[in-house]
Amino acid sequence: MLNKNKKNGFTLIELLISITIMGMLTTLAYNFIQTGFKSTRFVNEEADAITEARNAMSVMIKEIRGANNSEQGSYPLEVIDDDNFTYYSDIDEDGQMEKVKYFLDGNVLKKVVKEPGTLNDYNTSGATSTVANYVNNQTEEIFSYYDSNNNITTTISAIRLIRISLKINVTPEIAPNDYYVESDVHLRNLKDNL
Repeated sequence: MLNKNKKNGFTLIELLISITIMGMLTTLAYNFIQTGFKSTRFVNEEADAITEARNAMSVMIKEIRGANNSEQGSYPLEVIDDDNFTYYSDIDEDGQMEKVKYFLDGNVLKKVVKEPGTLNDYNTSGATSTVANYVNNQTEEIFSYYDSNNNITTTISAIRLIRISLKINVTPEIAPNDYYVESDVHLRNLKDNL
């Protein structure tokens, strides 16, 4: 015999279990979507940082290659440290040599450009700009200096080639690994083989 008093519907326990399962599925879906957005944003930030470093490298190569004596006749290179490089070059093509300094400030590579001034003394404060962000060189050198025999040198007058190495990483504490943007610059005005 069939029970005619049986009612169709959910019991309170069935309803609570259904709500709990739906809540867990919603939470999982939300976390999955949020992780996807974070991953996409991270990939875009990393790609932007690498593009910025490549563009900076192109500018640096062009400007450093043209290093020349200052307006007062000083040697083309002034400071040659691992993460600080100062030289003279006509970077704005106005017929006068500017004093250009590249240096690492935290994880930002910056550039200061000083015009020669009325007495050609470079005593102005100069214009500072950001060249590249997320530079993660830490203990690795940005600038390496080589003589005409491709030996590392610290003698400023012997330098004929400068190697630039930027290690880029938006989030160094997590993967992916660092991305290197590297290039060598021959100083055309300091060649020995002319």
